[in-house]
Amino acid sequence: MLKTNFNYEDFYNLISSILNSSFNISTTKIGAASEFNNYLNLEFRKIIWNNDDANNYMIDGLCQMKKNALCVLHSVMEFTTIVFSFSREISNDTLFIGPFLENEPSDEFINNLLKKNNLDENLRKTIATYYNSLPIANSNQVILTLHTLLESFIINYDSSSIYYVDFSKEKIKLSDYNYEKESEFYIEYHKQYKSYLDNIFKYVKIGKDGTDVLNDYMELTGMLKSNSIDKIKNNLYILNTQFESELLKEPISPVQVRELYLKIQLEIENETSKTKLSKIPFKMFRRYGNLISNYNLQDYSYTVRYAIEYINFNLQSNLSLSTISESIGKNSSFLSNQFKKETGKTITKYIQEKRIEEAANMLTHTDLTIQEISHLVGIDDLSWFSKLFKSITNMSPTKYRTYAHK
Repeated sequence: MLKTNFNYEDFYNLISSILNSSFNISTTKIGAASEFNNYLNLEFRKIIWNNDDANNYMIDGLCQMKKNALCVLHSVMEFTTIVFSFSREISNDTLFIGPFLENEPSDEFINNLLKKNNLDENLRKTIATYYNSLPIANSNQVILTLHTLLESFIINYDSSSIYYVDFSKEKIKLSDYNYEKESEFYIEYHKQYKSYLDNIFKYVKIGKDGTDVLNDYMELTGMLKSNSIDKIKNNLYILNTQFESELLKEPISPVQVRELYLKIQLEIENETSKTKLSKIPFKMFRRYGNLISNYNLQDYSYTVRYAIEYINFNLQSNLSLSTISESIGKNSSFLSNQFKKETGKTITKYIQEKRIEEAANMLTHTDLTIQEISHLVGIDDLSWFSKLFKSITNMSPTKYRTYAHK
């Protein structure tokens, strides 16, 4: 069962979105064996081995799938796919995460692949094209991200329940996931990793300084030690994703959480300085903490909470007391009084402040024109937008943008 109010489709979409934005890895849900016919991994296997062996192996492997457990498929073709089969009370679907590669597919990699699998040289171009289309990711980081998501949303999910299927041309070998000599280290590492991460989330929720726990986490993971800017960015993407998944469980508008997540992702992507990247975890902690303190809806009634979430979702629309009350099924007089009583603001004032707040964010983080921003926050009259912006921020939109970019 899921721990939150998310339904299965919401949860699937969240997993897909996080894996795609963090690792560029696709997630495919398959409900029955017949749906394998269009799965990319299988289609590629059919090109390489023009018989039904690959299909049969895949289906046989699925028949052995443990429920609520991660299965790491290491292909004889050197790519990795991670599979998760839900317990029946959640869904009959099986998720296929990947395929992806651990390393760049160099010419030497392709040569070894052809030789190892006794493949015809004529397949070189097909194989090279396919492998160059696959994302590059560290499977341990993908697994840890999945553990965080699954533990957060699925009751009784056990992160130690993980195994692998080793595909060969003769048979499938199913065994417990074994790190051999590294197994004890991994178990201890995962405990410490989870402890640091839990402390980070606990501190951000209660507004406590997280400098020490962040430093411990970064030292353990080595997330900033790489000489590669891209690897550092990838580690920051993962941390940002973990913050997002954790805050989505809080009584905060998911729109606000998603907007902050996307802004931080963009800042990471655009940053080229290693020194500035090293400061992002602390900025991330502070900004998510501010989000909790400023936008926590826990103290509001369901009526006011629904009204606030409706406003946040529909800033670009024609918002008024009547449209909001009709949309959430409440009497307009009751909603108006209750909203003012709980927030200290009229609905009109709240809408205006939210629109200007979003406009200020766009002025800071985008190159959109002021007129475009005005339209995107639901104000088509540019003159009125400028007056309203100045009345709330004490400066014009142009001056605000100049100040924000100093």
